[in-house]
Amino acid sequence: MTPNTPQNRYTLRTPLQRLSALLALCASPLLHAQSAPQEAEPTWHFSGFGTLGAGYHGTDGVQVRRDLDQARGYEGDKLGFRADTRLGVQATARFGPAWGVTVQGLSRLSRDNDWAPEVTWAFIRHSPTDWLDLRVGRLGVDIYPSGDSRHVGYAFTAARPAPEVYGMATDDRFDGADVTLSQPVGSGIASFKVYGGRGRGGYYLYGQSLANESPVTVGANAQWSSEALTLKAAWGSTYTAKDPSLQPLANALRQVPAVVSPMAGVRAAEIGISHHVNFASLGLLYDQGPLTVESTLGWERFTAFPRYEGWAGTVLAAWRIGAWKPYVGYARNRFTPDDKPLALPALNPQLVMLQSVYDRVVDRLRIDQRTVTLGARYDFGGNYALKFQIDHTDAAASTLFLDRAGMPVSDVSTTLYSVVLDFVF
Repeated sequence: MTPNTPQNRYTLRTPLQRLSALLALCASPLLHAQSAPQEAEPTWHFSGFGTLGAGYHGTDGVQVRRDLDQARGYEGDKLGFRADTRLGVQATARFGPAWGVTVQGLSRLSRDNDWAPEVTWAFIRHSPTDWLDLRVGRLGVDIYPSGDSRHVGYAFTAARPAPEVYGMATDDRFDGADVTLSQPVGSGIASFKVYGGRGRGGYYLYGQSLANESPVTVGANAQWSSEALTLKAAWGSTYTAKDPSLQPLANALRQVPAVVSPMAGVRAAEIGISHHVNFASLGLLYDQGPLTVESTLGWERFTAFPRYEGWAGTVLAAWRIGAWKPYVGYARNRFTPDDKPLALPALNPQLVMLQSVYDRVVDRLRIDQRTVTLGARYDFGGNYALKFQIDHTDAAASTLFLDRAGMPVSDVSTTLYSVVLDFVF
């Protein structure tokens, strides 16, 4: 079993208030109908988490984000406080041994450049046996180790989970259901989870706040955990049936006469309105004595034109010395488009502009970025962690880094200095 540290106690009971009364009201008739007359009143637990963060880098004209779903980040030559700062609260109710309700809310800098609270978790749980767990409602997508808790800074060794991996998730929650089967295997617990529903989320790119079109999300993962070691393999897929965002480009390409460019019509025919995003990942967490090692390797394919494929990985090692925990890490992300060349003749300004738009669309999600991390974590007061971190990033192409107009940048090298205070309550 996992040690009952403050961090693990928090991550085992996770999610807010706003929908808790409604969920409890909806659940009560069902719960009372199946509970024994002598059963006690519901037991409620309220808790929360937060991060106060500050960061600085000296690269003028560049904003460093930790997530694709943030409209802004740490600006060059300015001390910033927005990118890492967040506050979450949660409520959990138990209706006897088999039923429960959990709700979590979060306020952070969003893709709309505001701090409007959002409901991140809101579900009813039923655990009829020790080996079966059923949940229905709003849930976190579970494709990376602790990925459904990526906003809980206290749960991670570093100041933030590696943006090259965790920051790329734009559908990190969904409205649906999951089923988990658990069984002791050897010295640990093995579990298998399947889930599905409608994805929720969005991202900020090219100066626009974009909401995902409620894609169908399905996935599964297998995990084995002992006191010192956790191994995880996961797969996920989202399907969007109607995404018309590239249709203006397709229509413009169809207007180009074949005698001018026969490939323009070919490329137009390749631009569809539906697409899949497929993920797979392997994760490892080793925590024994003073040593902690965390590693995640992920693969992704996005079938929207021109089709992208790539991988991302991160590894972090830490060594505890009393209340201090120095650490070093490395993260890498490479996401590239298929080769879809098009060379329009520069016969008029319209064709020149169309060529420019086409080139930008083909490269719009390209990523080639790596980061070396050095930091130290100081735990105090039982529920607080102060972290000092330096991240040096080289990005040949990045969608996480933006210029002042909100456009992705390329050929950037920057060093981010961060201080964050994580807490749970």
